[in-house]
Amino acid sequence: MVLIKETQEQQLEFDFEFGCPNIGSEYYRDGAQDLIRRLVPLDLLQEKGTRLPIERARFADMLPMLAWSDLSRGPCTLSVLLLCKYRLNACNFFYDMISRWLLPQKRVNVELFFASDVRLPHLSEDLLSVAEIVIYLKSVQDVEEVRRNLHAIETEIRLGVVSNYHARRILEFKGLSSDGKTAMIQEKIGSLIHSHSKDFDRGMFTQMQQFLVTCQETFKNERDYHHISRIISNLYSLRKLLKQNIDVLPTKRHIHLKFLKTQIASQNSKNVLGILVGLNFLSDHEVFETAHLASAIQKHLSTVRPVEGSYFIDRAPDSSTQTIYLEIEKPNGVDFTLEEIQRLRAHLPDQIKSHIEQLTHPIFMPRNEEEVLRNIMSLSRQLRFVNDMPQVTISFDEQKGEDLCFTVVMLRVQAATAPNVQELFVSSKTDLKYIPDRVRRVGHLRKKYVKEATVFRTLVHNAAFLRYDHSVDLYKARQHILSQLCKIVGVVRDYNGGMIDRQSQLLDLLKGSLGKVAEQHHMLLEKFYYALNPIEMRTAIDIEHIKQFFLLLLQAAKTDFHMRKKSGDFLYKQDAKKALAIVPTDAVQKKALVERMAKANLPTHQFASSTLEIEGILYVGYLLLSEDKALQQQFLAALEA
Repeated sequence: MVLIKETQEQQLEFDFEFGCPNIGSEYYRDGAQDLIRRLVPLDLLQEKGTRLPIERARFADMLPMLAWSDLSRGPCTLSVLLLCKYRLNACNFFYDMISRWLLPQKRVNVELFFASDVRLPHLSEDLLSVAEIVIYLKSVQDVEEVRRNLHAIETEIRLGVVSNYHARRILEFKGLSSDGKTAMIQEKIGSLIHSHSKDFDRGMFTQMQQFLVTCQETFKNERDYHHISRIISNLYSLRKLLKQNIDVLPTKRHIHLKFLKTQIASQNSKNVLGILVGLNFLSDHEVFETAHLASAIQKHLSTVRPVEGSYFIDRAPDSSTQTIYLEIEKPNGVDFTLEEIQRLRAHLPDQIKSHIEQLTHPIFMPRNEEEVLRNIMSLSRQLRFVNDMPQVTISFDEQKGEDLCFTVVMLRVQAATAPNVQELFVSSKTDLKYIPDRVRRVGHLRKKYVKEATVFRTLVHNAAFLRYDHSVDLYKARQHILSQLCKIVGVVRDYNGGMIDRQSQLLDLLKGSLGKVAEQHHMLLEKFYYALNPIEMRTAIDIEHIKQFFLLLLQAAKTDFHMRKKSGDFLYKQDAKKALAIVPTDAVQKKALVERMAKANLPTHQFASSTLEIEGILYVGYLLLSEDKALQQQFLAALEA
């Protein structure tokens, strides 16, 4: 640092600070002094002892000082002078405003730019910055446009050189380049780390770099730096919070949400809602991406849609945690209400849990021809009269890409001149594909009616039968095929699907009885129902009893497992007609529990159980359907043993 002080003869007390000792500073000192003489009134530059406090106050009120040279007719040269209190990057802001926004439609040619830091000890104790920029205006039109812009640009420069906040907002409003916006994001993140060192550390720079490299340029261009900085800091906080929760409860599913309202500047400014999600995976085969998140959101706000190019996913290969950012918008572009955000905050975590997809390997299982022949013989024995309805078995074969393949065996009684099944398919309007296998005559009725066996394969697209977690619901696919067959050949008897159909009907009744609870826990309810054992109890138990059983399971899942496990506690409910219990356990304890309940010798036709794993915790449920108080006490004693 070189400090050069003017002599008293020059009547200017002036310190010039120049940080390049290897370069002669005389030229730059003279330039800085000349700019100060052109900007500061002469009476302030002369030291006047007795009036010094008044002059200091007057000088402080005048800062920042801005001066322009006269604008003659074009072409001409324009010089702009600035003197202000020192602020980091204030001169850069001054340069950007003149070079880029004095003529908004074009970037002007800068002929000269000079800036330096100086001190005027008798006027101010602050470090000052002085600068000059000279531009060349080539035409009369350019001169006239500069005249129109001068007042607005001057106001913005005075605000921006004083306040870093105003400088950012002004540049952002005018449209930063991606490099400029990135620099401001880096500065904001650095400021957060410095001012909130307990919450943020230098690891947030890694999060910032990952985000800025991954997101698209249009994403950065359409959003202000402040919003992008909020996204980065919140993603970092979510990941940090997830790690802390996993360290305490490694087998539990953790989901954290954050909502950020903002506007994006595309062709028309529009309101959007940014949603940040942090979650952990309980196995290597789980997947949760933006399509899953969008589907989960639309369960509660059906009209919203994802903003194109607004997503960000960060899942480290060696980590079980993942963070996602996605923006959604309404079709009419209106703002999201507080009630809508509260609805998402309350219900979205459960929807996310049910939308996590499980990746599985495809199954190779060649069709068993013996089973096909056995089905033909069994169905043939069901046809004893001419008016008997057709008998059908529907068996799943395999999944080919996005198609589900089923084998259908159909036995029917028909006259010799009646159309065959393939002809009925051709004449009908159905989306089922008919892939012929064989047609056989397996007997006669009254010597003129033929028992015809038709074996064919059919394909259906799996998209209509995907559940929330993208698993395929084969029951629904099977029901679809059955309904289409009824439209093609008339009413048929589903020989191997009677119990399936009955269970499906009862499950629909159970969902209706539970109402909104069933909607919130759709996947869990289905798993619970199909886990009821023995199987015949699924159709024998009254719907109200199953409903109470499921609600008790939900209550158990919301209770702190570790506190219960420590005390050996379980949830128990009893009334005049039944007794229910939900026991949190693990694989070893479950084995002992099952053995203990078996020794209780409870009547099997009145006793049902269900075992489910929820977020890494195993729950065993028992239901005793008996009004016998002694039997209920025997059941409770077995649990408390």
